[in-house]
Amino acid sequence: MVEWQKAIAKYNGEKYPDLKMVALRPCDDKQKQAFDEANNILNAHKTCKLLMAICSPAVPGAAEAVEQSGRTDVKVIGLGLPNDNKIFVKKGITEAVVLWKTADLGYLTVQAAVALHRGTLKAGDKTFSGGRLRNLELQGDNLLLGSPFTFDRSNIDGFDF
Repeated sequence: MVEWQKAIAKYNGEKYPDLKMVALRPCDDKQKQAFDEANNILNAHKTCKLLMAICSPAVPGAAEAVEQSGRTDVKVIGLGLPNDNKIFVKKGITEAVVLWKTADLGYLTVQAAVALHRGTLKAGDKTFSGGRLRNLELQGDNLLLGSPFTFDRSNIDGFDF
């Protein structure tokens, strides 16, 4: 099991102990495959109430499957681009999608490159002063941007990517 799957399982176990996962299906970063897999899940598990999609093409693929099924009792959440999901967020099929802000990623990349060049970011560091992003954590050679941004009905129209 990959690390993100372990983290999701741990979080769900702690926060939602009665939540039952009925299936884990790959979509190989393909929206059509996500649509097909979501249909399979919806047809096989009539009590399914949530589809969690963990790659950007999977969210609109799963949401399209929910919409076509006519199941208003099923919601979709996941990691996704705002433009790909606006229609489903506005319809209420997808309550929200999360993603790191591209401007913050770009800013952090430049800050880290400058720090590496100047020698102020070194192997073994545990924190990094990320300018306007404040102090960030390093885990090994991974610089963690922090929590993703939530795109929902209240703000999704403010983004165009």
